[in-house]
Amino acid sequence: AFSFSLFLLPESLTEEKKRMVVKRKIFDVASFKKVLSNPLISVVILLFFIVTFSVANIYGTFALLGHIQFGFTDMQNGMIFGIIGIIGAIVQGGLIGRLAKKYSDQRLITIGTFFLMIGLAFLPYGVNLTGVIIIAAIMSIGSGILQPILLSLVSKVAPENEQGIVLGVNQSFSSFARMLGPLWGGFSYQYLGYQIPFLTGAFFVLLVFLFSIFYLHNHLAPLEQKV
Repeated sequence: AFSFSLFLLPESLTEEKKRMVVKRKIFDVASFKKVLSNPLISVVILLFFIVTFSVANIYGTFALLGHIQFGFTDMQNGMIFGIIGIIGAIVQGGLIGRLAKKYSDQRLITIGTFFLMIGLAFLPYGVNLTGVIIIAAIMSIGSGILQPILLSLVSKVAPENEQGIVLGVNQSFSSFARMLGPLWGGFSYQYLGYQIPFLTGAFFVLLVFLFSIFYLHNHLAPLEQKV
């Protein structure tokens, strides 16, 4: 990947845009403030954070759920993860491009959050291997739609000369979500009940689902018309 990006990946910045780029510190608080001062950018970054946190909730608890609650073997747990990966690859590798041409970002976010919410909410109640596989597949479809669409949306709402800094801030918050998710997931699984990490994630995704219907529909339409 390093060699490919170094020798084959074309430069996205034109000479004119390169002259507009300002060198920044490795960690610049002012840059965070500037990015988050834009309401629409802040909202999209927050949505990406919530979705990432909701999925990260089950990083360390999904295998425990299968092994302890359902009595799955390591091979069965591995098979479930494999199916999740295959479905995610299919959605993100080819299907998402066709969907993006047919539906608006707002519609895809609504669809993705619906699938992810259903998957997270029902995963601890899958009963048996077949049920868990079906529910995990639904969850994977939702996650596969949301991840690239939200990341693309972050890029769309950012000004051309601030793409790097906006994507960097988004990645910082995403990394923070990946840290908080497993912490909350492990704590809630042990002390509050094995269902809680999944239900917590489903609740936050529900908020994004409702937000996409009542807020993004009006605020993303003008942006998508420009694009």
